[in-house]
Amino acid sequence: MEDNSNKPKGLFKSSLGSFSRNFIDKYKFFKLKKIIRYSYNNSPFYHRLFNDNNLKPSDIKSFSDITKIPYTNSEDLQNNPNSFFSVSENKFVNVLTTAGSTGKPKKAYFTKEDTDKIAQSIAQGGRLLYGINQNDVIRFTFEVGYGTEIWGTRYYFDKAYGEIIGALMLSTGRLSVEEELAIIKEYNPNIFGDVTSRVSYLTSEMKKICDLHSLGIEKIFIGAEPTPNALRKSIENAWNADAVIGYGINEVGPLIAGECEKKCGMHFNEISYFLEVVDPDTGELLEDGEVGEFIYTTLDRMGMPLIRYNSHDLGRIITKNCLCGLPLKRIEIKGRTDDLVPIGAGDNLFTRIFDDILFSIPEVVDYQVKFDRKNGMDQISIIAESQKINKTIQGEIIAKILKISKIDNGINVSKTIAKPIVKLVEPNSLERDSIKMKRVIDNRGLYG
Repeated sequence: MEDNSNKPKGLFKSSLGSFSRNFIDKYKFFKLKKIIRYSYNNSPFYHRLFNDNNLKPSDIKSFSDITKIPYTNSEDLQNNPNSFFSVSENKFVNVLTTAGSTGKPKKAYFTKEDTDKIAQSIAQGGRLLYGINQNDVIRFTFEVGYGTEIWGTRYYFDKAYGEIIGALMLSTGRLSVEEELAIIKEYNPNIFGDVTSRVSYLTSEMKKICDLHSLGIEKIFIGAEPTPNALRKSIENAWNADAVIGYGINEVGPLIAGECEKKCGMHFNEISYFLEVVDPDTGELLEDGEVGEFIYTTLDRMGMPLIRYNSHDLGRIITKNCLCGLPLKRIEIKGRTDDLVPIGAGDNLFTRIFDDILFSIPEVVDYQVKFDRKNGMDQISIIAESQKINKTIQGEIIAKILKISKIDNGINVSKTIAKPIVKLVEPNSLERDSIKMKRVIDNRGLYG
């Protein structure tokens, strides 16, 4: 029997490396046509959508034909998720929700077969990209339910790496710095993971009381929010470990792309998801390398398939082949096309909530909110133009801001958000371009 114990961990030995680009594209299109037919026949939402637009599944004869199908938007999932069901409701075993700070949550339902396929794809990705095996000890602190959200990350990592691969999984919610250090010292995990800001916080606090190099962490999984290279480097230097970034969307897939050891873009799971990059203004399909809006179609989900789901993530497909040898395309996230901003430990905040809060106070006539990063934490500063300037109004604004669940969690649970700063100024004090003013300014450089 061949001895694999000394082979380097990684994906270059994978049989996927022998798959041609032509084969992958043909297989993707086969699955795309199949899921479109299935959705038309079984999903009330897509059956109606096709009929309302005089479309039939047979009209999709090429990749570019998919643009004939209108987008599925987050509002569709918020307003009537049951209309997407393609199986009877009693077939579902798992539901993931993603909510901003306004509006109804977006819900995605999964059958047992769906969850098994997702877990299998994550397990395969773990083997290919990182060589994860039954000898690994993995410490993940991703929350299952965080604020108003039920995340799939920890659930699927436990299934994929624990149940399928057989690694020892040490998964809990977020603990204090001292408790976290105690677990690491007792079980000696070689892999650690959480959202980037939480790892950054633990890094800054734990290195005050411990030599992180001595803990034996070899690889750190981060993501769920933008991660500047400078932040990644500081984490890697502190732990003497590789930090790799993963990407997922609860309603599409908890982990749909991930970096290899080359760290030059995230390999996208083209076998399970179809990705379009489109012009946000015209909807025109863009070429690889051009920056546009990411539109997803799930290729394997039978319970609640999604066709042309608009993620509002802004990014590009990297054109060059990766030196690691894996033929799957790589993606790079550049930002958002809506008013959703990442905040705290992997949460997303709709900035229009500041309109609701600030303009509910009669004395406030305008405002500007700034996001900065100081001492490893998000700092929210609000300058409000007010007809009256006193501590009562200032305190009222702070109290309402602190009631936002995402901000409250960041301050009191994950310790990734500093207490907001509110300053009152006279009307017309803020700079304006003509009659307009940019109300939200993000100075964190998250995508740069």
